[in-house]
Amino acid sequence: MSKITREVAELDFTRFVEAMDIDVDTDNMTEDDKKSFNSTKDRIVKAIEKGSLVINDNGEPVYTPQRGGEDSNPITFYEPTGASLMAMDKKGKDEDIRKLYSVMADMTKTSSGIFSKMKMSDLKVCQAITMLFLA
Repeated sequence: MSKITREVAELDFTRFVEAMDIDVDTDNMTEDDKKSFNSTKDRIVKAIEKGSLVINDNGEPVYTPQRGGEDSNPITFYEPTGASLMAMDKKGKDEDIRKLYSVMADMTKTSSGIFSKMKMSDLKVCQAITMLFLA
């Protein structure tokens, strides 16, 4: 059940990508990249519609996990820095999930343990936000 209309959710998405200077111009994307982007955007917009994801006054996404677990506190995704990317360097070559969680933890000023305990439906939203920043 949607708490916010699709139109308003799309406007919030646009406000988010503009505030964070995220390039969403699909004209220069390959078909695979367009498909991936549209899937990511759709996941984020649906979370905004449900009310689990809000865009704060700074244009930052704030996600509240919906599936319970140990921690259902809101998580703010701040604009990544070079340190966010460097967090991946601390992980091994074949530890892609640990690298992703390290970046997510740095961006949210939390710990990677929060994401490792998260239910998959919540984790997919957090990953979508992260992937938009890293694209």
